[in-house]
Amino acid sequence: MLLLIALAGTALFLFFLFFFRSKCTRVAYLLFVVYFCPVMSLGVLPDALGGLTVFDALSYFSFIFFFKDFVFISQKNRVYFSLFCLLMVILFLGSLHSKFVQHSLLSIMSVLPIFIYSKLLTKELTINPDLKTKLIRGFQLSFFMAVIFIAMQILVGLKFTFYKDLNPNISNSGGIRYPGFFGDAQVNAQFLGMLSFLFLVNFKNIKKPTFLNFLLFTIVVITLFYSGGRSAFFGVCVSLVFLLFLFAWRLKFFIALSFIIAVTIIPFLKDSFILFQRLDTFDDSYQFRHYIWNEAYEIYKNNAFLGIGIGNYKDYVERYSLDQYYVLEDNGILIMDQPENGYLKILTETGLLGFIIAFLFIIIPMAKAIYSHFTVKKNYLTLLFIASIICWFVSFNSLYTLSDRRIIILLVSLICFVIKSGNTVTIKNGD
Repeated sequence: MLLLIALAGTALFLFFLFFFRSKCTRVAYLLFVVYFCPVMSLGVLPDALGGLTVFDALSYFSFIFFFKDFVFISQKNRVYFSLFCLLMVILFLGSLHSKFVQHSLLSIMSVLPIFIYSKLLTKELTINPDLKTKLIRGFQLSFFMAVIFIAMQILVGLKFTFYKDLNPNISNSGGIRYPGFFGDAQVNAQFLGMLSFLFLVNFKNIKKPTFLNFLLFTIVVITLFYSGGRSAFFGVCVSLVFLLFLFAWRLKFFIALSFIIAVTIIPFLKDSFILFQRLDTFDDSYQFRHYIWNEAYEIYKNNAFLGIGIGNYKDYVERYSLDQYYVLEDNGILIMDQPENGYLKILTETGLLGFIIAFLFIIIPMAKAIYSHFTVKKNYLTLLFIASIICWFVSFNSLYTLSDRRIIILLVSLICFVIKSGNTVTIKNGD
């Protein structure tokens, strides 16, 4: 605990040092958040006071410091501002309507930093589109930090972590699922799956990823195998199919060749990676999750309009749905704080209206970007961002991950990149 407090305090100190030495700019805030992404989920307030993280603290500070940036809303972003206002109203009403009003109202405080970050990022990208390159480099750096954590966990054990207690699912009869700098191996897998497509970005010619791009992408996916995340792996596969249909010929050739190689060698590597071993236990996992999903859906049906209140899932099931728990190895009981499905978590806590509005923030820019790709210009860089988001969409089906600020930072950054895709510098011609 003392180590986490020290790390969080150090991160805040380094931010203010960097921020003021960088002349107090939006870029300084954005770059720090991305380059120090691995520590952005460290807590600065206990759960009883809202559970704010380093990312939340930096975002609220930036909101005050750059308050003028939030006064004017450009015409192009009116639709997103309207959605934000509607979502806040629904979350507020849902909190007041819930069984746990105080906790739910405090949970809204963790939502606002997401929009603070996205507002500052979209504004900066409008006048400084080259910032996108620096941010992508920052996210790529997070992968190498993840590799260091996983390597150390393989060498010295799972005690090499930020967390006192890791998710119980990291260890089973098949072996160890390495969580990296996360507390849950599934979250680590999702993060790596989303990051993998950023390594396909060739800044000199987007349409033609180089051999190094393909090599780094492959390394990221292999690293994902050590986390044992099936949903994230399926997400990578679905995203590759998406790119197979829409991207230029060089990447299509790589995908086809990778598929042939994978089909050939995976049977021989089945015992080498826990991911492939877990594919055999898919039916058992599905049966457990199917029961939990049914329970969550019943909660939603009883609270369809406004939900049970954001942040209230654990408190609600502890009182009204006692079957939702894990039995730990020491025979202890762990009450579930999410129904093993991100979509159901949002649906139960925010109701149907909140659910629809939340996903419109993602679907609208993706739909616009794909339409623009076909009708106005070929924007292959945006397709890679969308592939990362699709990977998140698929893996979100098995785990709610929006409580982790590192996933939020990556996902929101990708959405902002897609929104501002019209600012992308024209790529070189040639195929």
